[in-house]
Amino acid sequence: MDILLIQKLYRILLCILFILFLSGCWDSNELQDFSIISGIGVDKGGDDPENRYRTTVQIINPSIVSGGQLGGNVQSSPVTTFSETGSTLKEALRKISNEAPAELFFPHIQIMLIGEELAKEGMVEIFDVIERDPKFRVLFPVLIVKGHTAEDALKVSTSLRPIPSAKIEGSLQSTKEMWGEYPSTRADQAIKKLGEGSVAITGIEVNGKVEKGNQTANMQDISPSTKLEIKGLAIIKDGKLQKWLEGDPARGVVWVNNEIEKTVMNLDCGEKKDALSIDIGRAESTIKVKVKKDKPVITIKINAEGAVSETQCSIELDKDETINKLEKQLENEIKDEVLTTIKTVQEDKSDVFGFGEYINIEDKAYWKKIKNNWEEEIFPESEVNVVVNATIRRTGMKIKSYIK
Repeated sequence: MDILLIQKLYRILLCILFILFLSGCWDSNELQDFSIISGIGVDKGGDDPENRYRTTVQIINPSIVSGGQLGGNVQSSPVTTFSETGSTLKEALRKISNEAPAELFFPHIQIMLIGEELAKEGMVEIFDVIERDPKFRVLFPVLIVKGHTAEDALKVSTSLRPIPSAKIEGSLQSTKEMWGEYPSTRADQAIKKLGEGSVAITGIEVNGKVEKGNQTANMQDISPSTKLEIKGLAIIKDGKLQKWLEGDPARGVVWVNNEIEKTVMNLDCGEKKDALSIDIGRAESTIKVKVKKDKPVITIKINAEGAVSETQCSIELDKDETINKLEKQLENEIKDEVLTTIKTVQEDKSDVFGFGEYINIEDKAYWKKIKNNWEEEIFPESEVNVVVNATIRRTGMKIKSYIK
């Protein structure tokens, strides 16, 4: 057979194969065929096993979002919530599917909220369906609703970002990146840490009346009467909420876990307390463990770099001795913050830092011997050293303050 004819037949065969593969998916669905869930919340249900959990889903209203009505006068809510109870989350979700306008679609979940009452009683079991069911993606953050239910928080309408779950996720990321006080714990991270021992999960608080927040007028007001605020760090031990950390003790957890991206530290200036601000733009923490005399010795090393961002006192920033003094102050401030946090969690017998993992890496035989008593007996008495090296790189546009 002629070579040219063979090549021609080969090209025809390739074209036929390409046409077959480009014919599309026979079982494809359009997005409008689904009820897209943007947020999911889990609360304690009733006292009877049949209503153990109350599950809430926040479903996006595609006609409002795609129609561009969010930019003008909103006549209807961009989201709708549905809540049902069940002995399992799966049962509650199946009940919700009877009310939802279309099949529930889980891959676009932005946040998961857990009510404080349920968190206090125990929340280990609620993650099983999320980890087991392939319809869920476990990369969304988990938060504990402080003082309210998850259902309450998901019903609060928000301005600027009218979809509440998107607002919560955005606020969490902004807080983590700019202030460094609260970490973002994904569902997969929570599942892993809950299986190993203790974990710290960021909280969210409803400020105002839920009834007013559950109205579209709340997102139209310049100053909404009901707001959602990222606040508090929940210490979870054995799957149960033990206590809340706020402010500097909460940020201490982030320092140790090497999750500080940016933050602001306030220093005393002369006799004025907290009168000088340092913007931390770079930070790195490392943890090392040595076993000495059959006891673990933990050393945390923190390197931080920052710049003077504000002064409310008379200070000469053009002098080396002034900068050196500020660097020492900054080192002591960070060290005190971290040590306060460590003392707090040691008293609560909650290793939220995962020090046990470092001991296991350093000395597996020793860890095997102590792991059953680690949090209750060994960790509270362990020696923890904190070494901080702080550097101030810049002093801003003005080195001499006009303040006398």
